Amino acid sequence: CSPEGNLPDAEAGPEGKFGGAGGTASTEDESAAGHLRKVFHRMGLDDEAIVALSGAHTFGRAYADRSGLGAEKTKFTDGSATKLADGSETTSYTPGGSPWVENWLVFDNSYFTTITDESTDEELLKLTSDKCLWEDEKFGPFAKKFADKDAFFESYAKAHKALSELGSKFENVE
Repeated sequence: CSPEGNLPDAEAGPEGKFGGAGGTASTEDESAAGHLRKVFHRMGLDDEAIVALSGAHTFGRAYADRSGLGAEKTKFTDGSATKLADGSETTSYTPGGSPWVENWLVFDNSYFTTITDESTDEELLKLTSDKCLWEDEKFGPFAKKFADKDAFFESYAKAHKALSELGSKFENVE
């Protein structure tokens, strides 16, 4: 977990636990699912939102020098062409890091079809905090549901809005 306790741990620490005492409340738990709940429930987000927000891993990479996880670079992030949402390709990115999905510059639901697919490339990340979404009895139905892109986008939009508006105060518009 980050020192502030705002981001969840992807893997257990040396004592076999996820999270810690940092932040506004302890997020320490012996399971990845319990840790995710402690991080996100205190923000008012439910299990569906936790799973939907985890789907944002379809976009981007993890860097070992920042999180301690992932490779320096993979065949997907070595500077070679990678697919964009419009179907074109680009080499205009800083190489490095480990993605969860092959087309890591495309925001879609591929996270939910890749993590459980045992035939996917070994260079793609599949962390404990990812896999628990299918293994946990309450997260699992949402992880399976989000293999449907429309269902994922609908839930993600609601969860992202809720996360983005945390702590915001809005004036009534008349």
